[in-house]
Amino acid sequence: MLTPTVAALLFSVFAHAGPGEWTFLYEKAGFRAYEHKGSPLAYKAEGTVDVPLAEVAAVLVDIPRQKEWVHRLAESRTLEGDPLARSVIYSRYSLPWPAKDRDAVIESVVEEDVQQAEVRVRFWNTTVSAAPLRPNCLRVPLSEGTFTLRDTGRGSVLVSYTIRLDPGGWLPDWIVRLFVRDAPLATLQAFQAQVLRTRGQYRDFIAAQKARWDRLQVAPPTR
Repeated sequence: MLTPTVAALLFSVFAHAGPGEWTFLYEKAGFRAYEHKGSPLAYKAEGTVDVPLAEVAAVLVDIPRQKEWVHRLAESRTLEGDPLARSVIYSRYSLPWPAKDRDAVIESVVEEDVQQAEVRVRFWNTTVSAAPLRPNCLRVPLSEGTFTLRDTGRGSVLVSYTIRLDPGGWLPDWIVRLFVRDAPLATLQAFQAQVLRTRGQYRDFIAAQKARWDRLQVAPPTR
């Protein structure tokens, strides 16, 4: 597995931001939220999920089921490519009244760092003819970020989700907090719940992934 959302996050839009430039916001349920100043603002959440890397990765790359855990995601489908490598995905987000729903066409790439036992999904917005503008949605002008999974070597995974998002149009402050500021941490909480809820449902994927890592001699540590 490797390469769906890496490109989007590919240029690691945040590579220019040093660790010290992130401002801690709050901690909730074991996850920490951060803000990075800029225009637009960037937000990050991170924490640890006590499940092996292959099981966590299986949930991350299951595109059709992402709406079960991605914050406010109402629709998700692959338009082209392979979610295990590079793909283009259509996503629609349901926002509460009085806001209009937002949608996005996202290109993503999955990358693996074999030395660090790390999987990164990078993503950024793009355009394709298969996803024209819809009258009932506002297409977000900017959405780019990274979802990173790093094996800790102790049977758990450090998860980090970073996003820079311009939702477009006017939104009340409380919806901005809901859809932008608090979205990374809310998404990681839901992601952790999804990983635990679906244990045992991805046996074939997990076995194939572990066999692949073994062949590459980069299987995640299990100590």
